[in-house]
Amino acid sequence: MYSVDIDVGGTLTDGIFSNGSRIVCSKVDSTPHDLTVCLFDCLTQGATQLGFPNLNSFLEQVELLRWSTTITSNVLAELRGPKIGLIVSKGHERDLYGKEMSSPILNKVVDENNVLGIEAAHGGEMILNAVRSLLENGVRRICISLQGALQNPEEEQQIKRLIDEQYPDHFLGSVPVLTGSDICQNTDDMTRTYYAVINAYTHSALATTLFKAEDELRYNQGYSRAFLISHINGGVAGVSKTRAIDTMESGPILGVYGTSYLAKIYGLKKVIALDVGGTTAKLGIIQNGEPVYSQVSDLFDIPVRVSLPYLRSIALGGGSVVTCLHDTVRLGPESMGSFPGPVCYGLGGDKPTLTDAFVTSGLIDPEYFLGGSKHLDVEQARQAIEESVARPLGLPVEEACRAIIERGYDVVSEMVAFASRKLQQDLTDHVLFAYGGNGGLFACGVAQRAGLRDVYLFALGPVFSAFGSSISDISHVYERSFHLMLRNGADVMPLNRLIERMRTTGIRDLLGEGIKPDNAECSIELEISRPGRPNAQVKCPQLHFSSLDDLCRKMGLDLPTDGVSLELVRMRVKKVISKPALSLKQIGRDDPGSALIGKRKVTYGSSAGKANLYKWEALQPGNKVQGCSILESQNSTYFVPEGWTLQIDQYGNAQVTRQAS
Repeated sequence: MYSVDIDVGGTLTDGIFSNGSRIVCSKVDSTPHDLTVCLFDCLTQGATQLGFPNLNSFLEQVELLRWSTTITSNVLAELRGPKIGLIVSKGHERDLYGKEMSSPILNKVVDENNVLGIEAAHGGEMILNAVRSLLENGVRRICISLQGALQNPEEEQQIKRLIDEQYPDHFLGSVPVLTGSDICQNTDDMTRTYYAVINAYTHSALATTLFKAEDELRYNQGYSRAFLISHINGGVAGVSKTRAIDTMESGPILGVYGTSYLAKIYGLKKVIALDVGGTTAKLGIIQNGEPVYSQVSDLFDIPVRVSLPYLRSIALGGGSVVTCLHDTVRLGPESMGSFPGPVCYGLGGDKPTLTDAFVTSGLIDPEYFLGGSKHLDVEQARQAIEESVARPLGLPVEEACRAIIERGYDVVSEMVAFASRKLQQDLTDHVLFAYGGNGGLFACGVAQRAGLRDVYLFALGPVFSAFGSSISDISHVYERSFHLMLRNGADVMPLNRLIERMRTTGIRDLLGEGIKPDNAECSIELEISRPGRPNAQVKCPQLHFSSLDDLCRKMGLDLPTDGVSLELVRMRVKKVISKPALSLKQIGRDDPGSALIGKRKVTYGSSAGKANLYKWEALQPGNKVQGCSILESQNSTYFVPEGWTLQIDQYGNAQVTRQAS
């Protein structure tokens, strides 16, 4: 039986198909107008590569299908969600409980005219008048987020019931109503408000696509087994147990978790995870084999006090449009995507991109792009760069391409510098893991500028987020508000009962998704409030506490704990599933001659103006390649400039080292 993992990117959609002993990869163009199209294109291509006569016969042999999408990220980034109405406590209509005078979501995600403040003592008629005005403004979803509602959610629920009674589901005027305390159990009022608004803003687009995909799989293709959606927490869950906010940036996060998984296999404690695709570049940090978490994260410049893996994204990739600003080259933020794509695609794109510069410089073979499945027009690319970049800057085309490529390297290496400042750490002792469709072209150039000496490139690098999905477990995360002052005489039995109810809910949800809960793992994290200090999250190794002293000891606290209180219980219910095996091969000779396929003229990375060409799939463990060389695979290109040495390791991946100057 096969497991399938599909990750939708801004330009290409990647798939990994594995039966435990064999792994097949596929890449197709993403279809932003309808992401179910590229989902089924990717499934069909994988089925064909595996020798199945049609998709239906292949799906009969699939036991698990996992899908990560960019739907919610795209809706939020492009600000194309429905009109949202927001009801908050009086006096917080502009700050939305944050420190800034004006919230960053105002007049972006929600119009300031659709934010209404209410007094603590309000009447039903006032609420209904407020709702009526929101509906007259074209609002299609309403969020209610009142100050302190996590501890006392009844007022939010009362308003919700009032609106539901006035506008029941069978009326055309009915609008979905969401409370902050329902969607998020975070103790921070601002975070709870933003979570509710973002979820409401992105829900419709995600639900429409997921249900369409599930219906096609179930009813037209006859697939009846697990169909799971990737979440930002690194786990996966069924469509019915997925909130829109759960999927935000889930694809890039999977790459970070994939990096963590391989870092442990390699015994590496400090790693920078760099994903460069067709539209964006993303960067995460691994330390002690685990992702570095940020206690204050941001979702497209919206701050949330939620612990998430550190991830920085910028709008730069192979499809980034090149323009001239004064006497310098500028990349992005506009991207040509998969359609019309770069000029070299020959599909009507008329703006030069970073990919056009790579093709014109000889770093990408126009006849073997994506294994030869897409022919590139190098002359069109060259002409576009000449007209839009070389002439305005007064440079030869070759120098214009150099300026474009080096600008790309500079911008991405600045992400490393930014992370170093943000985390207040020197990252030059870290190893760089580079992946994504363009990771192999960026790796050495970025490492050189960031002061990094060692780089890892991967056979599965072009589909690395899908690989991250393939090693993810089925995971549900539950949060419940629970206030308990940690002082002598406190009763922990209500806490034990809550933990048991959460565990029971998790097991039931696994069963509801057709997953046997045998050997399911349950773990808890407790959030504590401390006077004059930020809230802290403490992981606990057990699910039952015999006494307050036992609870405090497990949390590393000493009694008495003056003013310290427990505020939130977070439980993760995880079903560990089998991972694709990494085949281990014996290290052989260092001569890569059997993989050499020729030489090619290049205008970047070689003082001699030429590069050795190797077929990636033909390289064997132990083979050593000196720069300047280009390694071409079915799904990507890997570039080793002068001054770097690449060696294939026992897993079929590559370790690249900068030579001492």
